[in-house]
Amino acid sequence: MGDIRRVTFCPHCGNKAPQKLIHSQYFEDTGWDTKEGTPIDDIPGSYFVAVCETCNQILLYGKFGEYPEDESIEFRGADLLWPDQSKLHKSVPKVVADIYDEAIRIKSHAPNAFAVQIRRSLEAICEDKGAKQGSLQKRLKDLANKGEIPPVLAETTDVLRILGNLGAHAANQSVKPWQVYTIDSFFRTFIEYVYVAPSKLAEFRASLKDFHSKLEDEDQA
Repeated sequence: MGDIRRVTFCPHCGNKAPQKLIHSQYFEDTGWDTKEGTPIDDIPGSYFVAVCETCNQILLYGKFGEYPEDESIEFRGADLLWPDQSKLHKSVPKVVADIYDEAIRIKSHAPNAFAVQIRRSLEAICEDKGAKQGSLQKRLKDLANKGEIPPVLAETTDVLRILGNLGAHAANQSVKPWQVYTIDSFFRTFIEYVYVAPSKLAEFRASLKDFHSKLEDEDQA
């Protein structure tokens, strides 16, 4: 078989570019049935290492739960695992996730625009969480006063707000390329606290409830 490629977005260079498959690794692993509380053996999975033909950097893809049949099809349908630039968690409101998805595509080559998009994401979060109307600074402070975000996160969001303003309005200053990584890290931490952690906790509690219900049914049988 000849070279296998997929044309898709590369988070390293921010381009939609051909990515060449250079290594495939197939394996079987053990997982857990969260409802039954029992192990599941021999779960198939595949890792694919690719190189972006625009920037020559490495990407790691994965596909799990299916036995590979056609390497080309499996690679093109696999999910990006590294760099960790995937879409936000399913618990994040669509409007916020869509704005972030636009932001991540310009992160590498448009720092000012990236910072502005993150600022827009914060505004969307304030709207979703019912913050009082006003400037973004006042709305974020309102969320902190309500306990939606802790003081430390309130400080990080203030940094994001300021950098967003810098990217949008400053005539003689701009967001530096190295600052986008800090902006992204702060924003994802904020998202994790506000949406992801509560969602995962709810899912875990639901799985525990199902597990205990099953145990009670077995005891009564």
